[in-house]
Amino acid sequence: MSMTTGNSSPPRTAIRTLEGLPASRSDRRRAGNLPEETSRLIGRRAESAEVRGLLGSSRLVTLTGPGGVGKTRLALEVARRARVGFTDGVWVTALDELTQPDLLPAVVLAVMGSAGRSGTRVDDLVEFLGDRRVLLVLDNCEHMAHECASLAAELLGRCPHVSVLATSQTPLGVRGESRFAVPPLSLPEPGQYPKPSVAATVYEAVALFVDRAESASPGTGVRLADEEKVIDLCRQLDGLPLAIELAAAGTRHFPIDVLLRQVQERLQVPTSGSRAAPERQRSLRASLDHSYEFCSTSARELWGSMSVFRGGADFDAVEQVCRSEGLPQDQLHAALAELVDRSVVTFDGIRYRMLETIRRYGLLVLGDAAQSVRLAHRDHYLELAISLEEGWFGPEQPALIERVASEQANLRAALEFCLESPEEVGAGLRLASALWAHWVSRGLPGEGRRWLDRLLAADQLSGPERVGALWVNAVVTAVDGDVSRSLALAQEGCDLALRFEDRPGLAHAVMARGFAEVVAGQIDDGISDLQEAVTLQRQLSEPSPHLATALGELGSALCHAQNPAHAAPILEEARALSEAGDEQLLLSWALTHLGLAALLDGRPHDAAIVLRDALARKRSIQDHLGMNVAVELLSWAALDQGDADRAAQLLGASEAMPEPLVPHLVNYQRMLGWHSEYVARARERVGPAAFESSFEIGRRMSPDEAVSYALVEQDPTVRDVTDPLARWPLTPREREVALLVAQGRTNRQIAAQLVIAHRTADTHVENILKKLGFTSRTQVATLFERVDDGRDEASRPRRPYSGL
Repeated sequence: MSMTTGNSSPPRTAIRTLEGLPASRSDRRRAGNLPEETSRLIGRRAESAEVRGLLGSSRLVTLTGPGGVGKTRLALEVARRARVGFTDGVWVTALDELTQPDLLPAVVLAVMGSAGRSGTRVDDLVEFLGDRRVLLVLDNCEHMAHECASLAAELLGRCPHVSVLATSQTPLGVRGESRFAVPPLSLPEPGQYPKPSVAATVYEAVALFVDRAESASPGTGVRLADEEKVIDLCRQLDGLPLAIELAAAGTRHFPIDVLLRQVQERLQVPTSGSRAAPERQRSLRASLDHSYEFCSTSARELWGSMSVFRGGADFDAVEQVCRSEGLPQDQLHAALAELVDRSVVTFDGIRYRMLETIRRYGLLVLGDAAQSVRLAHRDHYLELAISLEEGWFGPEQPALIERVASEQANLRAALEFCLESPEEVGAGLRLASALWAHWVSRGLPGEGRRWLDRLLAADQLSGPERVGALWVNAVVTAVDGDVSRSLALAQEGCDLALRFEDRPGLAHAVMARGFAEVVAGQIDDGISDLQEAVTLQRQLSEPSPHLATALGELGSALCHAQNPAHAAPILEEARALSEAGDEQLLLSWALTHLGLAALLDGRPHDAAIVLRDALARKRSIQDHLGMNVAVELLSWAALDQGDADRAAQLLGASEAMPEPLVPHLVNYQRMLGWHSEYVARARERVGPAAFESSFEIGRRMSPDEAVSYALVEQDPTVRDVTDPLARWPLTPREREVALLVAQGRTNRQIAAQLVIAHRTADTHVENILKKLGFTSRTQVATLFERVDDGRDEASRPRRPYSGL
């Protein structure tokens, strides 16, 4: 939601009725033409309050949003609640069927019962309104936005007590206009469902569906077993009220799972809707057709082209993928601005996004051009993946990993495209293997393996690009726990690299084989292969960034062989190479293994120091598996230093983190043995009951709290009950971010100040709004203002030590 404050608020005095006669109290209450409610409004309390607040400070408020999002219904609700302040009436003018812009003043006059007056000019309307206190609701202005803007400007300038509430897919663009972007109805986060103790109808979209389904088929209701299907259906419909109401009406004829399947398969809600509704509101497709018709030719073409993106796109991607002979750069820029103004596309300052229903409609209108646009889309994201592959070892690594992670949905779409035709499989192998740092650093080995398995199976040519796909797949498959498959892939990679005389590919494949052998518990074979891999990496004509990887894996294998004295200098070389290249991922792993070596060498204090350094670096690049390993090893260091309670809490925290460590240790027999040993020792040291209690405390920590606790930044189990902020359901980091939000910082500024990734800042802000039940950043600032009224500056939350 966004808004700009307009000019002065309407005065509070009433003068006369529309006919110029003194009005009784009851006459004034009845003034206007607001239609009676035919069904109850579901949700929209916060939105209604915010829009009424805007009407109190601006005489022109425009509700914007895509077709079907509920602009008209919200406007009528706001008008009903605000009409007590407009003693000469609230007057609604529906413009959807008006095709002659020059008739606009006459239509407004006619709505107010003044059709008999001579003249149809704006001057006639201005003369009629005079100093009356009136709220004009101009509904569906998008097809004559220019004329509506001119009329509003005249009325605001010449009628001091007239206010205008407009609905339009595009803003009017009048000076002093306050804009309110109407959001879809609330839904659970993607992939999430309410807990059994929580009714699904706490979400507005679900509540609307259930209410309208009951009205369509009284007595049938929505069964509890159908709740997840209803949530999925509402998600498919993007929480758009029009689409949800149409689908709910369909329950007269179809089961919910049939409705869900039909919506998933095609952009059509299987119901004709209300016969009393305008044609554009009788089906979702008709509503989108209505929006499409008012777009320029260039905007229509761009709408279709942008539909190939999943999860949105940044400006460079839109420009590179969608530019064509028929849509050169200058026309593309104008078309993009038009789509944003028409609420077909939203722009958050970084990415352009479409609701899924709008995107699927775009795919329909894209038609035969889809193949060429999807090819351009694949090429763009292949280029991005290659930039990660080439730049991962260096200072740009965190930014590259972050950027690739933000494009995960688009990368999946590009990989799907490569699997659809045999001639694109080679490019798919190149794309999936170039993403190896993404699969590993983001804790996604299973997904990387699935794509590579499918592409390798579809590959009929066995070209040079297969070598890279094989060794990368061997690594992610080993991390995913299938060691025998990993060894087979690595061996095939070695054989194919020799066949193509691919020296870098051979060095990487031998390294992958050694890694898989260590995972399989074949420590001696793994050390032998990793030593060979280090030699091969050193022999490459160009300095190989994978030398640090091979050294790190060799040092780790030597730790598994319980040879810390030999491991330490090798890991120190890996650390030095990584530091020289200003690289973070390998550096954090080298530090992690140096911490393990120190533990094996009986130096837990030294181990804790280096492991905290590793954990802080892993947090900065969001290496989820690595953070878990570091937390686990810090629990071992705590026990070896005599703090069994802290060790138990960290063991519990490690189990509850996003990448649970124990499953990954199943094939690391030595590590799994050490883990079991430390659990047994901690349990014995404090006693079973105390151990379980401390372990449960750790298990209940959020990932942020667990890392903060492991870094000795803050103990999340101890809360300051005198601090009013302590009652907020936020982690210490989220409270810190909330303060910066309240101070007006953007997500990018928050990321820079806290030394965290921009995507991490985005996630924190989203979590804060969700936990507090807020819909805007302004509400966070208001909450801080209320808290500040009751406490001094000394109790304001401060940034904890981050270790970065």
